[in-house]
Amino acid sequence: MEKIKSLVEARREFSTQIKCEEHLARMRWPDGVTCPRCGAKHPTFIQSRRKWQCKACRYQFSVTAGTIFHKTHIDLPRWMIALWLVCHSPKGVSSKQVERELGVTYKTAWYMTRRIRGAIQSSFRGITIEGSVEIDEAVIHADGGQASGNTPFNTKDVLALLSRDSGVIRMVVLERLWKSEIKRVCTSTLKSVRTVYSDAAGRLFFLKEFGEHKSITHYLGYADGNTHVNNVESAWSLFKRGLLGVYHHVSAIHLQEYLDEFAFRWSHRAEKHRMMELVLSSCAA
Repeated sequence: MEKIKSLVEARREFSTQIKCEEHLARMRWPDGVTCPRCGAKHPTFIQSRRKWQCKACRYQFSVTAGTIFHKTHIDLPRWMIALWLVCHSPKGVSSKQVERELGVTYKTAWYMTRRIRGAIQSSFRGITIEGSVEIDEAVIHADGGQASGNTPFNTKDVLALLSRDSGVIRMVVLERLWKSEIKRVCTSTLKSVRTVYSDAAGRLFFLKEFGEHKSITHYLGYADGNTHVNNVESAWSLFKRGLLGVYHHVSAIHLQEYLDEFAFRWSHRAEKHRMMELVLSSCAA
């Protein structure tokens, strides 16, 4: 897919249903159309119905079969523009903004953005953090702010793990900021770690089990040479600005979806033109 640098270009590129179907087909089947039921190649295309029929199992399917777009009664041009907005808005895009941009109801916009987040989660699943790693925790209010001191009832504890080598970040909701919870996330996420950087919180001292552990005491300063967590704190700052300025309110039930969406954008911020390709190539529902 060629680089689409603006919303104007996106609207032109995805202006018709046929153009969108061709884009989606290239993303789903870069080596040729394959039957989603039996895996057979080279099905017969039925032009009048815009569908393929498998020669092996006789199954008829469209380009949207088995994807987040299947049986939604929303045309693909709207889907593609919504996906472009989600992928290219650094702080995220609200369902109200999608409603205004696409001319749909708020209920439809909310449905679309949730499905897109599901596709993003699928494309981001299984990512590990390697090399030099920064780890930092935060406490997020349900209304988008950040708590300090005692944790209020309407907050969630979250942990971020960022690779300095690849720029990939993972953000995970915790039950509580307990050592056991943090260790569980680190065990399932970290791989081939050289050095772990964190603040001087006592619950993070176990990180030496994963590699060389260096910590920074924040009341003495924010960096001591390479010992800092400034990169992951920058990510937290941008995420919180999105919560405050774009979404205003995020339910704790859906917080992990928003964290994954932001982590995906942050991890691919240097290759924005590939974001839609990555999501479309793994958009199975």
